[in-house]
Amino acid sequence: MVEDFEQDDFDMLDRSAKQVLKALSQFEKGLLVKVDLIHRRTGLMTEGLNDAVRHLSKSQLIDILDTPKKMGPYEFYAVEITDLGREVLAKFG
Repeated sequence: MVEDFEQDDFDMLDRSAKQVLKALSQFEKGLLVKVDLIHRRTGLMTEGLNDAVRHLSKSQLIDILDTPKKMGPYEFYAVEITDLGREVLAKFG
């Protein structure tokens, strides 16, 4: 719930994580977004994108598609922004 997420929690997200979250929010609800598209939208390099996605997933702001398929040097294939991610971005972003 967004009530459990405070401004300090949002402020602790690094710039890359916020950038990924904002990029994902531009896609319609329920759409899985592949890593190559996230890379193109954010311009983040591999390590920065992997770190941002890992952090957002731990914060439950995005879901990572559970698949053994990976995309090159990335640790994931596709992600989806959660309802909490959208709510947090709307409230604090």
